[in-house]
Amino acid sequence: MPILLPTFRPSSHLRTIAVATLIIILTTGNALSAGKPQSGTKQANQQAALLEAEIARLPVQRPGTPDMYILGIAGDADEDVFRNEVLYLRQLSAKRWNADGRMISLINHPASAKGDAPMPLATRQSIGQSLDALGKVLDPEEDVLFLYLSSHGLDDNSVYLHTGPGQEEYLAPNELARMLDNAGIGNAVVVVSACYSGAFIQALRSPRHTVITAARRDRPSFGCGNTDSATWFGRAFLVEALNTTTDLTQAFDLAATTVRRREREEGEQPSVPQFESGKQVEQVLARWRAGLPETAPVPYPFVHPVHSDSSNNASNHK
Repeated sequence: MPILLPTFRPSSHLRTIAVATLIIILTTGNALSAGKPQSGTKQANQQAALLEAEIARLPVQRPGTPDMYILGIAGDADEDVFRNEVLYLRQLSAKRWNADGRMISLINHPASAKGDAPMPLATRQSIGQSLDALGKVLDPEEDVLFLYLSSHGLDDNSVYLHTGPGQEEYLAPNELARMLDNAGIGNAVVVVSACYSGAFIQALRSPRHTVITAARRDRPSFGCGNTDSATWFGRAFLVEALNTTTDLTQAFDLAATTVRRREREEGEQPSVPQFESGKQVEQVLARWRAGLPETAPVPYPFVHPVHSDSSNNASNHK
């Protein structure tokens, strides 16, 4: 049978103390819980302001002139290489593509949140908002979006978006395809420099899309980590090939050859970069190239922090 304990009946004085204590606990708890949303709201407002400033700086579309608009995304807060490539893309596009100011940069790196020109973070929300804004600025028939996404890739073919400790999201190929469609972008070049990124080829396949990936859907790519100043594919394609030619097909061929040679030298399994381009976007890209001036190569300003760029090994994949 159950054990019956004597009933304790507190005095009125004790009841008064208990009630007062409960009020203090509830009041303090409410104040603390109220502070958390305020802090989150402040950060959200800051991020919104940074993104709005990036969008507000975009030049208006020039009727009759094919323009390239750029969205650069550096997905991981812990790696320098992704930030380096997106910052360099701003310089390259301004000097070689006549696209000064036509770029939104989303960078998940602490250093990019400081200084004179802090950058908004790369999240699924900010990527969608940036694409919506670009869709309203560019002419979907005449202009081209160049989307460059550099981060870690997972074997489920999603891309890692890591803004800080415990703050991570994943962008799947089909989700990016929906974002592009919803924004009404039209012509687009999408470059995904990440492991297992080849799945973006199928998800983004369109007569109006050029899709370039650093690896096949079942292969890793290499060069992440803080012993490199650029990923292997980023250096080969963005830094070297696109300083040689503005033809994306030629640039990819050059980069794929460079990457394969380096993988052989380092004893790595081939990443097998991928390329597919639709007929409609190729026609627009040809008109865009015809209007570009001759320019000199743009030096890459970032140097490796510790080791030479050839010191990577199999553990240093994306």
